[in-house]
Amino acid sequence: AHVRKLTAHFPFQGKIQFTKNRGITLAQLKRIEAFVRDDCHNWFDFHKNVPVSAEMANLYHVNTWLIMPSTNADNCAFVELLFAADQVPKWFCSHWWGEPISAFILCVEEHNRLRRQSADVTEWAYWVCAYANRQHSLDEELVTDPSKTSFFEAMQIADGVLLILDSKATPFTRIWCAFEEYSVLTSRTSSGS
Repeated sequence: AHVRKLTAHFPFQGKIQFTKNRGITLAQLKRIEAFVRDDCHNWFDFHKNVPVSAEMANLYHVNTWLIMPSTNADNCAFVELLFAADQVPKWFCSHWWGEPISAFILCVEEHNRLRRQSADVTEWAYWVCAYANRQHSLDEELVTDPSKTSFFEAMQIADGVLLILDSKATPFTRIWCAFEEYSVLTSRTSSGS
């Protein structure tokens, strides 16, 4: 019943060949947020042994209850359930999965409000690993050389990195987030941008 509900809300749209081109728009993020708000009362946090609320729902919960079950049949990225063509990211999101998705989306929304020019009619796409990578075949996304990963490739084509911090600045304690910040700072410095 759960998978049927997911498939009804998020039917497969089509494959997007390159992971780096699987950005997600603010409107698409808000669609996910609305679904989570309406459905998370059926979810359970097995680590804390409590039901999931909309206020606490994070990417670990979304991955368990939404991304993994809805993308299994087609072995696709979640973005491929939302759109069937490239959505080249304007911004790469560096964050940790433990922040509430509502807080994550508020940050993206505020970033969009502050940085986007009113004349820019194209909706920005943000690269978010959980939605861009095919979670059932991560071995294809994550390779030995970090500079060959989908993360690194997406950072290279994005105009910038949006670092999303919680009150404890948790991303600075996460090795992968530190690699993302290091990579963008050193590549932008060496290229002169």
